[in-house]
Amino acid sequence: MSFTDPTRDAQRAFRAVLDALAHPTRPFPITGPDRPPAPLGRAAAAVGLTLCDDDTPVWIDPVLAADGAVAAWFAFHTGAPVLSGPAEAAFVFATGFDALPPLTALAAGTPEQPHTSATIVLETTGRNGREYRATGPGIDGEAGLVAPAAFGEFWRQNTERFPLGVDLLLVEGDRVRGLPRTTTLEGVS
Repeated sequence: MSFTDPTRDAQRAFRAVLDALAHPTRPFPITGPDRPPAPLGRAAAAVGLTLCDDDTPVWIDPVLAADGAVAAWFAFHTGAPVLSGPAEAAFVFATGFDALPPLTALAAGTPEQPHTSATIVLETTGRNGREYRATGPGIDGEAGLVAPAAFGEFWRQNTERFPLGVDLLLVEGDRVRGLPRTTTLEGVS
């Protein structure tokens, strides 16, 4: 239920997250525990084990919170407090775009401390939805991203608040992709 080799696995996962945020939309391999509690995916569990501790409160969506197993897993393996609401969460774990709370309900940081914003860890399928063109720091020219149609407006509102706003880690299977608030998305016709 945790990493097989906690030190090395956490180092590799940390590097994958850093690389993903440095190269937005590019997938990076990330190895999580073999059997995280359902429905928490392996990549999301790897992010949680690597980045969450007793000083990083998390919020988990209602699907993840349904039977209490995921909350208990976070408490036992990371010490991270699981909050009942997302406003004070450092990390927001969601099983899909529709499970995300409104952007205004998430910590966006402050002008003096924009780094105190929330990071969303979002399970994706990467196959269904609208195609977006991504540009910004860390992207050579442009890159592609497939996301739900409503995601474009969500992300536009997020980037308008820069330097405030949330960062996003898209996880699927054993991969992680980053979408920092500096990335601009434009729908492809």
